[in-house]
Amino acid sequence: MKKITRHLAILLLLTYCNITPKEPKSIDGKIEKALADNNIPSVSVGVIKNGKIELMKGYGNLSRNDSTKVDENSIFQIASQSKMFTGIITNTLIQEGKLNIDEPIITYLPKEISESSRKALSKITLKNILNHTAGIPSDACSVYSERIEGEAWLKGYSKDNLVADINKLGLEFNPNSQFQYSNSGYAMVGLILEEVSGLSYKALLKKYVSDVYNLKNTVVDLNSEQKSVLVTPYKKDKREIATKSSNMGMATPASAIFSNAADLTKILLAQLNAYRENKTQSPLILTNQTSQMDDGLEYGFGLIKETKGENVKYGHGGDADGFACEYFLNPEKNIGVVLLTSSGGRWVGELANSILEDLK
Repeated sequence: MKKITRHLAILLLLTYCNITPKEPKSIDGKIEKALADNNIPSVSVGVIKNGKIELMKGYGNLSRNDSTKVDENSIFQIASQSKMFTGIITNTLIQEGKLNIDEPIITYLPKEISESSRKALSKITLKNILNHTAGIPSDACSVYSERIEGEAWLKGYSKDNLVADINKLGLEFNPNSQFQYSNSGYAMVGLILEEVSGLSYKALLKKYVSDVYNLKNTVVDLNSEQKSVLVTPYKKDKREIATKSSNMGMATPASAIFSNAADLTKILLAQLNAYRENKTQSPLILTNQTSQMDDGLEYGFGLIKETKGENVKYGHGGDADGFACEYFLNPEKNIGVVLLTSSGGRWVGELANSILEDLK
């Protein structure tokens, strides 16, 4: 009898060891597993299903040293997701007649730009720069070329810095001949927006985005209350080491807006409705004019259109090492997802896509 029992125990153990753990089906389960597997201190999520907000929730703590729980109001820096907001502002100024996307950008650049630079940039249109087909190197701005990967940028970046960089930049290819993602290009868009409006980018974001769509925590600079709920970022290759949010100055339109899951889910829902209702004149429609990124991928004005799967999906994201963001919407299925995290990496996009797939 003891021999049979021992054999049965061994059999059960072998069977157990050969079982492959199933992926959790619930959103809670997926996120909690991702947090554990990737050693991530915090995630904040917003989910839209059937055109309604299904979930807004936080997971983890504000930092490894602060037990305050993260929720949908906790604030993160959203890195390159900032480009979407720059696109919305641009669309609005186009509708106000202050910008023409087919106009050479030298029409709008400040007088401090040298004649030689104006000549070099004369064939670049606003559309080129928004679609990343201008030939402007991504690290043309010193804020990008001097930044050390994995380190926060704390030095700021003034208008004088940006003008100086524009005056010495060289193009990597002829405008409109190919696609190349450029952070520096969107920094230049921010400068153009300020020039034609007479407003700072901070004021533009408030006037044309935060006030219009009631996004109270989508800002350039944090007030004291917002700072108290700012999540601490951690390096993605050394996730025990805390870093800081960056001060990107004039490069903020490309890389450094602050927001939270509550705000991003709210504008995601508005954008989802604009696409479903085909409101082509809405500033939220950012893919009326696109460039070809890759097979099945097109870049609009801060938003990517993907036609690789059975449905058209739109989105963007950002990864500033310590902070990361994913933002997806599928108008046909009437679904969307926002993820904000305190440490970046490949896992963020994989998790967001997995959640989106489960919503279909």
